[in-house]
Amino acid sequence: MTDLGFLTVDPKHPGWRSPLRRALADAPGGVRDVTAEAIAADVSVLGPAAGIAGIELEAPFAARILARMTDLDLAALPATGAVAHVRARVERHGETRFRLWFGQEYSDYLAEVVLDAWKGLAP
Repeated sequence: MTDLGFLTVDPKHPGWRSPLRRALADAPGGVRDVTAEAIAADVSVLGPAAGIAGIELEAPFAARILARMTDLDLAALPATGAVAHVRARVERHGETRFRLWFGQEYSDYLAEVVLDAWKGLAP
């Protein structure tokens, strides 16, 4: 068997589905699924097809949302630690944008936690 194309993880392929697709279907504009960016990056720290999912938060209150979910020092990012009891890597991109990277098996749970925290702080 030489054709192993079914093993290829490619976000551009019409059959590819993010593990966060349903969980973030009705998410507000500041919450975004960035899983495809981790998979598509050839030189990503996370590595392509590593079973990683990603959520991006972008809002003036994004740091407050993360502070409610983790004990990580947000001034010392990137860092890896517990986010809502799930091991995750947290990256900061500017003052109002953060990315959470975590095992895709936690996608539904972390999406729900993020959306609940967002609703509690959104104006």
